Amino acid sequence: MRVQDFKNKFLRILIVIIIPVIIYSCGKKEEPQTFIPPDQETTVDKEKERLEREEFERLKRLQNGEIDSSLVSDSIATADSLKAVKDENKKKNLVQKEKELNKRLDNPSTAITDYLEYLKRGTQEGGNFELNMKKASQQWTSSNIDRFKSNYKNTTKIVVLEEPKIISQKGNEATVEVRIKKTDKVDGSNNELDMVVKYNLVADSNGKWKIKDNTVVKK
Repeated sequence: MRVQDFKNKFLRILIVIIIPVIIYSCGKKEEPQTFIPPDQETTVDKEKERLEREEFERLKRLQNGEIDSSLVSDSIATADSLKAVKDENKKKNLVQKEKELNKRLDNPSTAITDYLEYLKRGTQEGGNFELNMKKASQQWTSSNIDRFKSNYKNTTKIVVLEEPKIISQKGNEATVEVRIKKTDKVDGSNNELDMVVKYNLVADSNGKWKIKDNTVVKK
């Protein structure tokens, strides 16, 4: 029994000695270590934080409508300027295209050729009378479609016997002569009329010729 008592007593003493050592060792290993970043990284983080704060404040002002009026004015002025330049270029292109398509100023006889073509299309069988009389009337400085419809309602054919030729041209005024044969339906029979027509024309600033008046000489 004494030997047993001695063993038990020794074991308790050993436990009392070992446990504090283990606790001390564990506590020492678990001590947190503080990491101090370099000064450069700290500066970068602060700069990034400042920029983010400024961006946030800017977005907040935009949302609340508190944007810098000078910036808005500059943006609007720039947009208006670009639009004005674009519109001006578009206008110039349209004017140039009109001049190229018309080509009237150097050759007023072309205007008479086109005019007679509308009359021929409108009076021929199966032609669109209303549309072509409207286009023909628009070749005059003073358009009157009702007068055209009345003058050509009984016409069945128009034939150009001699192509239009320029008699005189000075500045924006010109006289063109053409010989045509006009066939009208009168009392069920065809009445043919051979005539020479002189057209007096004027050209606008875009070079488009229009008929001012005319004179008819029967052959």
